[in-house]
Amino acid sequence: MQHMIAVMLVDKTASFKAAHDKARMQDPAVLKQRAKVQLIPDAELERQLPAREAIVEVTLGDGTHLTETVKAVRGTAENPMPREEVVTKARDLMTPVLGAEQTTKLIQTTLALESLKSVREMRPLLQRT
Repeated sequence: MQHMIAVMLVDKTASFKAAHDKARMQDPAVLKQRAKVQLIPDAELERQLPAREAIVEVTLGDGTHLTETVKAVRGTAENPMPREEVVTKARDLMTPVLGAEQTTKLIQTTLALESLKSVREMRPLLQRT
């Protein structure tokens, strides 16, 4: 978690690639931000499992304290993502494996699933070329 918060501070976004990039875990810019992030376990939140809830508290350089409680993780049934966000996430995850063109075709095909004659039409899109 500390690493991803640091990456988000540097990149202004989070990605699957950044989360798993070992070189980024040693990047001085990321490490500088990571030193500012403290993860504090909360027994009350742990008792809420399997609910996926979080409290994020940020203290700015000027002393301003901000708090946000998230009752449901983004992408769950309780906090769904809009289609555009799902497509963006799918593209981020699939493009490194399938390539941009094939990823676009797979996304378009999935979004028009009801128009397929057979789900077998998707098979070639799910394989590396």
